[in-house]
Amino acid sequence: MQWWLRLEIRKGHSFITTLLFSTLILLVVGLFSRRMELSDGSLRLLFWLSFAFALFQTIPRPILDRRPEEWRWLHQFFSREGNVGGLWMYALLLSLLVGLYLGGGAYFLWGYKPSFGAIVLGGPTLSLPLTLAAYLTARAEASYAVTGVLGFPLLIFPLLWVCIRSQPALFPLGALLGVESLLFFFLLPSVWSD
Repeated sequence: MQWWLRLEIRKGHSFITTLLFSTLILLVVGLFSRRMELSDGSLRLLFWLSFAFALFQTIPRPILDRRPEEWRWLHQFFSREGNVGGLWMYALLLSLLVGLYLGGGAYFLWGYKPSFGAIVLGGPTLSLPLTLAAYLTARAEASYAVTGVLGFPLLIFPLLWVCIRSQPALFPLGALLGVESLLFFFLLPSVWSD
């Protein structure tokens, strides 16, 4: 995980573009909600959709921008389990940072207070399928668009779960996060070694 974070901090484009994208979404919806009264359901939908699109901006880029020699270096110096665990923690950390930033901005600018538990469990359920899709895309040496095509069907259920329910039950989100983590830890090592 440290390698991924150090590389991302050194390159820096993913954090800054996500920050700009999220800030723009927060400001536009905040200004719009001052002119027109938006219901809690509309604000919840806007929050989770902006969260998902911010993760589409954040998660795939560092994985897809790796050069082949960087992948070889990772394969040589780190164990398969260490790489997969680091990538898993990296995805969870990014989703929590983006979620807390968007949640705070939504609270101060929109007047909408998303559930902290839903952010902590809902964010990783959105980021893990994107990480898996981005890694598979990187291994296939395909474009960014393939990540969206692979990742979006995996995001539909968790996204609908948090958008439709006013207070999403945390146990199903936790169970979904567990299932996605198992899929991540079973599928990624076999792809990593190929």
